[in-house]
Amino acid sequence: MVKFSLLLFACLIAQENIIAQDFPYKLSKDIIAEKDSNQNAFALQIAATNFAFQGDYRQALKTWNEQRPNQKEIKLTEFDSLFLAKSKVISAKEYILEKSKEEEIIILNELHHNSSHRKFARSLLKGLYDNGYRYLGLEALDDNQINDRKFATIESGYYTSEPEFGNFIKEALDLGFTLFGYEASETDNWDTDKWKNREIAQAQNIYKFMQNHTDGKYFIYCGAGHAFEGDNNGRGKSMAGVLSDLTKINPLTIDQNRYSDKGENRYNQPLTKLVQSNVPSILINSEETIFRSNSTSYETDISIIQPIINFEKIDSSWLNDNVQIEVEIPTEKTINYPALLLIYRKGELKMNGIPTKIIELANNQKKIFVKKGNYDYLIIDSKNNKIHY
Repeated sequence: MVKFSLLLFACLIAQENIIAQDFPYKLSKDIIAEKDSNQNAFALQIAATNFAFQGDYRQALKTWNEQRPNQKEIKLTEFDSLFLAKSKVISAKEYILEKSKEEEIIILNELHHNSSHRKFARSLLKGLYDNGYRYLGLEALDDNQINDRKFATIESGYYTSEPEFGNFIKEALDLGFTLFGYEASETDNWDTDKWKNREIAQAQNIYKFMQNHTDGKYFIYCGAGHAFEGDNNGRGKSMAGVLSDLTKINPLTIDQNRYSDKGENRYNQPLTKLVQSNVPSILINSEETIFRSNSTSYETDISIIQPIINFEKIDSSWLNDNVQIEVEIPTEKTINYPALLLIYRKGELKMNGIPTKIIELANNQKKIFVKKGNYDYLIIDSKNNKIHY
């Protein structure tokens, strides 16, 4: 058992200086109060993202679903049914890594409130690096110092403040990837056609980076529809399609959104429920055709089918990290519950780094389990008192 003596509190950083700027991490009760006071779709999206930030993966998914309260169970399409009947289920990670050997650009999307998408992206990093990928483009990143600092900070971007995004970034940097952001700026003709010009500007920013960085392959990570290649519902091409036109390279585009676990059965695609696998998977038929939502899709080359999480049996805020140690919560100092426990890689807290894990402590909790490692701990209680140990 690892124990922390409160004698360490003599060395505490002054409370007002522990956090150089406002944290994006909130208690559940505060997230719910903000959501309920607004009662609109945007408030629900922000609340879902805030739940993801503080480590409550299940509540993040369920809150997002509140935008569609009358959702009926989705019916299995004929195309999906026929494809499944003639297919075998294989590991998405293994297939993508094998395929990456012959590709130059891989584009993978995410839903911004879904932490599991970052876990899957992170799982690809080592294999991609081994296969020649040296550059990781992140739509969410706005940080010119990150390749020197070697970890993300709160100032690095909005979505990058989510712990699993921070872990994704940290592993990429440790492996040797060069990271770059490519989001459009407000000067990119936002007033004329905001959607179209954003897609064009993102692609142009990636293309400009590629022209000056030619000694490796490119892994591009984006939100939702930016990974689509064809004419997006008559509006024109999304970022992936524009980038293909600019580079004359056909990227491997991958969707992990549509067939991911939505946290509640009626919101899940039928294939998500029918494919029996405990890892992200893809379907491949007897003709070696990969499932991609439908045969005439303008979207992506591959649709990943994510497993449904059994939240009763897994700590979903730290999936796949099984080597854990027991840590005692200090009791000599008053903690007003509920409280957030933020766990940082050693040395990153004082530089406004991103927690590697966040746990909400509901009451007088005595101990927790964390992945084996060297950490700094910060408790922020319901009266905004800050305890660093």
